[in-house]
Amino acid sequence: METHERLEKALRKYGFDTCCAKMASLKDACEKKWLDVEKVLEDLNRVVEEINEEERIIIESQFL
Repeated sequence: METHERLEKALRKYGFDTCCAKMASLKDACEKKWLDVEKVLEDLNRVVEEINEEERIIIESQFL
């Protein structure tokens, strides 16, 4: 699976190893690193929402 570079950067910020699908689940990864899964999820969702909004703007601008 190809990951957007900004999402990959956000995952690495938390120290998650995303290579070769080593991360079993976000919850497990957060627990191993003593991270608040809700806060991590909020941050990652924010990044995804920003990426989606940028993609939407790009697609819409192609039809103008």
